[in-house]
Amino acid sequence: MIRKTAIIMIILAILLGASNVYAVAGSGNVSDNKDIIIVPFWEHAQKVTPAVSFSSGIYSGQISGNSNVTKISMTVILSEKNANGTYSEVSRTSNSSNSNYVTKSNTYSFVKGKTYKVTVTGQVYVGATYENVENSIIATY
Repeated sequence: MIRKTAIIMIILAILLGASNVYAVAGSGNVSDNKDIIIVPFWEHAQKVTPAVSFSSGIYSGQISGNSNVTKISMTVILSEKNANGTYSEVSRTSNSSNSNYVTKSNTYSFVKGKTYKVTVTGQVYVGATYENVENSIIATY
């Protein structure tokens, strides 16, 4: 049932002309362990990687694209978890590159016991067309 639903969603996304299509993969036999992993599929981006190093006091992001990518612009947002479970932005940095790879890091004074979210958003260009990409991680210091 889950596979049928996933296939129908993928077909609908393709038919509706969506630029981001999601693929479904499972570890082992999906019907046995019910572990389903949904990963984004981008046409031109290969990796969108947020990272945090509490020991170094650094958060960072990188985006790499296919060989036909001509430009990438990226913003890395650091958010802190509030008592009510929402996240508030505490820092951000950005960078762009006229190639198929961009990276950027920034320092922050992390507080032990706090939970942080690092979100990488960007646009990956091939000529004048682009696709939006995003990925995030959550980590507790």
